[in-house]
Amino acid sequence: MNFVLRRFVQWVKSLPGTRGHRMLWLPRSASDYMLRMRGAQHYKHDIPSPPPVLIWSIFSAVTSFISIMTLGLIHKYGSAIHNHNLPFAIAPAGASAVLIFAVPASPLAQPRNVIVGHIIAALVGTFAHALFLHVEDSLRWLSGALAVSVAIGLMGLTNCYHPPAGATAFIGGYFGPDIERVGWWYPLFPVLPVALIMVGIGLILNNMCRVYPVYWFTPVHVRRPHDSIEAGAKAEDVETGPESNASNAENDVNDETGNEMEAEMAWLRARVRELERETHVLRHDHRISQIRTAIPDIA
Repeated sequence: MNFVLRRFVQWVKSLPGTRGHRMLWLPRSASDYMLRMRGAQHYKHDIPSPPPVLIWSIFSAVTSFISIMTLGLIHKYGSAIHNHNLPFAIAPAGASAVLIFAVPASPLAQPRNVIVGHIIAALVGTFAHALFLHVEDSLRWLSGALAVSVAIGLMGLTNCYHPPAGATAFIGGYFGPDIERVGWWYPLFPVLPVALIMVGIGLILNNMCRVYPVYWFTPVHVRRPHDSIEAGAKAEDVETGPESNASNAENDVNDETGNEMEAEMAWLRARVRELERETHVLRHDHRISQIRTAIPDIA
């Protein structure tokens, strides 16, 4: 058993993203772990490389299990929920778990998108159900379709796309027996607590291997060089006078230079990490070759 464990540890150390006895994707310290929760925008250190696919797949499966298990335990043993037979572990939480724990760097998995997207969808679903409440049964199916379409439009206007929220709107539009017991409280219960719990568990678990979230409220926009040039040209049409034109052009040049320097620094950091891994492999191969050449001499 000990031999198997040693071989497994040696195999993990040989994976990309490791250096000696330390996994580079793990937090450096408790303060570094807490710093990751501020978001990648404010993370002072280099963003660590993601773990290997096998480790990340296992980690995503375990963390998603923990999150859905937490919702199930609250639904089963929550006194108020159990006594009043209220819904809690809603189906869209499973879809949100895929984004939060499998692709946490995606814009669709950021806290703003998860929380605001679900709340918008729940509100739209509740209004759609109220709108079709006194309509004949032959047209009731329209409530779910209307709720999903309007929710997608509002998520686009607020830049808070979150695909699982479409299911939240669909459930609210049709209002099954479980949701009807909640009524107009559907956005505040169970949608809001479920979204907050999923994001909270994502913060605690994802930052063990990655930096989550990428941002909290303001999305990260990577501007291309020609975008700043076009923005400067539009500003020149609005502003008057040669001084304002010269200052706008100077600002555009500075922005473009800064973006190019940031991109070059990111490439250099990635290249340094690759060289460090290659050096580690070369040292390992050199030691093996020394051992092999020494074996005939011993014999």
